[in-house]
Amino acid sequence: MSGMPPEGKFDSPGKRGWSPTVILLLGLAGMLDFIDRFVFSTANDAIKHDLHLSDATVGLLGGTAFALLYGVMIMPFALISDRGFAARMASFGIALWSVATALMGRTHGIASMAAARVCVGLGQAAFSPSSAALNAGYSTPEKRSTSFAISYGVSYLGYIIGLAGGGYLVEHVGWRMTFTAIGLAGIPVTILMLLFVREPRLPPAPRDAESWRALLANRPLRDLVLYGVTSQVVSYGITLWGVSFYMRSFGLSSGQAGAWFGIGIGLAGVVGTFIGGPIADFAASRFGFRGAMRFTFWAYLIAQPFQIVQVLTHSLDLSLAMLVLSSVLSALCTGPIYGAVPSVVPAHRRAAATGLYALLANAVGIGLGPPLFGWISDLLTPHFGADALRMSLLAAALLGFWPAVHLFQLQRRFRE
Repeated sequence: MSGMPPEGKFDSPGKRGWSPTVILLLGLAGMLDFIDRFVFSTANDAIKHDLHLSDATVGLLGGTAFALLYGVMIMPFALISDRGFAARMASFGIALWSVATALMGRTHGIASMAAARVCVGLGQAAFSPSSAALNAGYSTPEKRSTSFAISYGVSYLGYIIGLAGGGYLVEHVGWRMTFTAIGLAGIPVTILMLLFVREPRLPPAPRDAESWRALLANRPLRDLVLYGVTSQVVSYGITLWGVSFYMRSFGLSSGQAGAWFGIGIGLAGVVGTFIGGPIADFAASRFGFRGAMRFTFWAYLIAQPFQIVQVLTHSLDLSLAMLVLSSVLSALCTGPIYGAVPSVVPAHRRAAATGLYALLANAVGIGLGPPLFGWISDLLTPHFGADALRMSLLAAALLGFWPAVHLFQLQRRFRE
């Protein structure tokens, strides 16, 4: 990305500025990450009725249980990745979360399901920082927004499969078989990672390698993290409860709701992500890093009013149209944001920076968002009945303006 400090040579980024084999394989693994993470939302109501749970408890299983070891272990995994084990750590993570997801189909109580969900989070804690380090290692700074946009664009297909496909499977074969089948799909990808992805060569770390205090004092990274935390609380809250919202507010079945919500947010995410990366790289080539972040700020800000209309309207067609528009605009930010995190720090701190971002953004987002808005739904049920979840997601949509403040501050830090 233009405007970033010079870095060492990378292992075969290719003439394009990024390695197609590695980036696409990371995208495939990321797609499974999204599938195994969000298929839970299609089974929310089935699990709730089967195990006789409240919305808040389901939110804890879907969000907080996932975030428990995810938050504890992501930084140790990031440090291991930065020491030359990123490829192996990524393969380990895929294998672990895949097996854990499959085992969720065999659980019969809250404790066993929570344990399996914790292991899903543990596996994805290993994959998140290591995959970002691999992506940065196999791309040049000038093409990093594009590189991350491609891998995350492929990953967004996981929304469609996890939500639309998951909803169909839950409706026709049950939530237990759904978890088992989707979990086992990750084993072949683990084998491909072991066979084809090597550790990238990194420039040697200086003796006075950047300390944790210096990393935490990195102001652009701090802005990115604050944006990540606030935006992911909203994003995960709306995503995990999105299928239930369309079931309760519009009378759709789990298969219908999962299909509409999954296809809407998934295709929009793919399109927006693929478009946003090259635009951000072009803006960076013309106006420096500040140009890329200014584009990201406006894309995210404009998306928020559409999200409010999505949850307020009683027209299914309008709600789905607003879902697609807000998702496309929000997805424009994906490549620039995830490409910026490893770009604002030295090469030997990429996984650590990404781990810090993922720890605070994803762990807080997943751990707080789903149970928070589930709790608000429970609280409002006596007053709003079936519309309680709608009011809860309205609160989430209004909260979506907060992350834009941090993006505004981030783009102001970079002057021509």
